[in-house]
Amino acid sequence: MNTNFLHNIINVLIILIVGLHDVDWTAFFSAETSLKIVAGLTIAKLLINGVRDGLTGMVKPQPPVER
Repeated sequence: MNTNFLHNIINVLIILIVGLHDVDWTAFFSAETSLKIVAGLTIAKLLINGVRDGLTGMVKPQPPVER
């Protein structure tokens, strides 16, 4: 699976869950549950990066984007 695509899906999920704060989100999740879900998704992104790039790859300067 393309890890960039997976990152994009996780980013959209995080935005949607956090965006529920603007409406009455208690109909979907409690504030505590939403925080746990967002934290879990963020940890998943870090783990994906760690497996894909290694720990040193996550802190090294990134190459410029090629067009």
